Amino acid sequence: MLSVNNASVLSGLQVLSQTTTALNKAETEVSTGKAVSTASDNPAVYSIANTMQAQSSALTGISQGLNVLGQVVQTASAQGTLINNVLTSIAANISEGQNTGIDSSTVNTRISMALNEIDSMASSATFNGVNLLAGGLVNGVTSNTVSTSLDVYGGSLKVAGHNATSTGLGLSGLNVDQAGVTLPFDSEALVTAGPATTTLTLNNIAQATNTGTAQNPAVQYQFVAEEADTGTNNPGTSTLANINAAIGTGSDLKWDPTTGDLTSGSNTVITSQYTDPNGVKLYKLSSGAAIQVSQGSNGDPVYTLSSTFDALGNSTAQTVITPVSIDTSGAGKMDDKTISDTFIAAISGQGFHVDRSSTDGALTISGGNIYAPASSSSPDVSALTNAINTAPLSGSVVPVETDTKTIPVPLTDENGHLVYDSDGNVESTSTTESFISTYGQQVSLTTAQASLADPFATQMDFNTKGQSVGLDGYQLVLNQTTTDGTLSSSKTIGRSIQNLTDSTPEITIDPTTGHVTPSKIILQSSAGTVFQISTTASGNPMYVSLGVDGTTGNMTYSVSASSEFPQGETNNIVAVNVTPDMTSSATYQNSLLTPIVTALKSAGITTNGSGIDAGTLSIVASGSKIAGSVPSGAVTADDGTPVWATPGTPYALSNLHNNGSYTAFPVYSSQSPNSSLLAADSRNFSGDTIAGQQTSGYDVAIGAVTAAISKMTSINASLGNSANLITQVTKNTAAQQDAITTGISALTDADLAKESVLLLSAQTKQQLAVQSLSIMDGQSSMILKLFQS
Repeated sequence: MLSVNNASVLSGLQVLSQTTTALNKAETEVSTGKAVSTASDNPAVYSIANTMQAQSSALTGISQGLNVLGQVVQTASAQGTLINNVLTSIAANISEGQNTGIDSSTVNTRISMALNEIDSMASSATFNGVNLLAGGLVNGVTSNTVSTSLDVYGGSLKVAGHNATSTGLGLSGLNVDQAGVTLPFDSEALVTAGPATTTLTLNNIAQATNTGTAQNPAVQYQFVAEEADTGTNNPGTSTLANINAAIGTGSDLKWDPTTGDLTSGSNTVITSQYTDPNGVKLYKLSSGAAIQVSQGSNGDPVYTLSSTFDALGNSTAQTVITPVSIDTSGAGKMDDKTISDTFIAAISGQGFHVDRSSTDGALTISGGNIYAPASSSSPDVSALTNAINTAPLSGSVVPVETDTKTIPVPLTDENGHLVYDSDGNVESTSTTESFISTYGQQVSLTTAQASLADPFATQMDFNTKGQSVGLDGYQLVLNQTTTDGTLSSSKTIGRSIQNLTDSTPEITIDPTTGHVTPSKIILQSSAGTVFQISTTASGNPMYVSLGVDGTTGNMTYSVSASSEFPQGETNNIVAVNVTPDMTSSATYQNSLLTPIVTALKSAGITTNGSGIDAGTLSIVASGSKIAGSVPSGAVTADDGTPVWATPGTPYALSNLHNNGSYTAFPVYSSQSPNSSLLAADSRNFSGDTIAGQQTSGYDVAIGAVTAAISKMTSINASLGNSANLITQVTKNTAAQQDAITTGISALTDADLAKESVLLLSAQTKQQLAVQSLSIMDGQSSMILKLFQS
């Protein structure tokens, strides 16, 4: 048998196989457009591309959610604009009725129809079951909030609903005889430091009548005056006290010293905390209550405490607490009008309208469904609480120390008859009697009363060496510590110096330097500064020495008719620096008591008997520097210490056995100190309540509508901001998705131009390979034929 081995044929077959593989690859890339379409093409690139494709798919879902969210907001925004137009027409109708004399019933009918139209618009602002204006689940509404995913990492975008119904806008029952509240407002009478600062309290009708619902919750509004320069990054101690009081007895939330956020206390625990994309914080408490912290129109945070909820978890009762920052000292010190404007801005920010009287500064508040019954004595009428009342502190004389004296007394038998000795004298026995050796001047102060700043800081007066009230006195003035060292009680100190010097013009104290005006500096040294005040009613100059206590750092003023201190009658005024510790009621009490006692001790005054009892501070001053504290020494105890006792006329017993001789026994009676020396002139802030007076009429009704327009404008602005945010996020999502799609293409797409050339080349090579094989096969056949022949 004959066989032919052709190496060229085998090589040609191999080339054909390779060419066919390249041709198939080129045909696949051209037909699919992908250079990597399976894991076998490129495992690493295929894995990356799949991950990116998953992200792209997720972004597609996010885009769809944002589109739905945008439609919900757009629907609400469109209806909100219409509601604002209706409110404007209501204001026009009321003004027309006031100016043209249209019958009030006609105007009220128009108002009623417009309010119904507002309610209809609010309830129809529904898209896909979500309504951001209805304020409740009504008319097929399944939700008043809407949210969607914000990114592929779990972030979300939430748009909270509003209540743009007539009730939610504060126009419940609006008519031309609408009631409001007129409230006296004196900026000079505000307390802005301590635990009992001025608080303006307003109730809505649902709060006063206990008829709160999810759509119309019972709300109490509290506007708390807080000193702006507290040296902390939180609103203030009084705001925290109001928050805890609203939560309930025993609540003890605290401020975080670093962030100013709320933190858990021993009794009240924050179980969860959330901050939405708009910066609104939500705290949930172990008690079931919730606190929402948002930004107020005055720049301060607003704390909304929800304490009661319906079956669906909607709040039906709320306390809205707004701190109002007032700067009463330093370079940023506010004048009376600025303080009033600041309060008005905070009140208006909660949906009320406020007008200020040009004559007495009284505030007329309307709108917001404010509760304003006819009786001004009703406790539910809005009240400016803790307004200034300079009632005297309770002062008294109290025993501080006692001592004993041994004296003889007649001895009697069992029948009560005198017992005689063998000489006929009445026998005696010794007995020990107790006498007061030291009295003290006591001033009582409750922690709820303490005022640490102007216009009336707490004053405690002690008479030291004088012969009558007000001479040689020692006055403590509470002064809240500030970061820049300014005096928070400079006005109070100024009044005290004016009273002591009898200056005709008002005496003022520079809160930064402590200097006295008007005066002339006559001496400056390391020990202090001496001021001469020549503007006295008598024409005789008075002198004030200012120094700093080396132990306590307290500013101390000494007032005298002589420039040679400490000669003559001298009154000392000490600004006692207090740093209130509001961690608990006990720590606050101690933070008051300790600096007061320390200031007295630094002056050489004994404070035995001082302490805290049931929330009341008892300050007891005694010793040789306190007038009437220590007796002069007419009667001494067994140890030689003088006691407050007076020797009486000795009583004598007849000696029956010795023909008229007598046995005498000494008599002592306790003596009270001269209480007139101890009478204190201490003055103090006392929590008082100023009730608002009901007012009504066209102006009040217009004010209520103005407040509603302002609130609706704010709602529309919020919806507009949400719409803009949604638009921006939608654009960002689309851009991100485009970038991912581009990246996937860059990794997996084939270069079609290149692959087309390769395809043509492979096809040509395949044809040539087939022809070559055909020729090679023909040559083999010819050789075989030669051998066969």
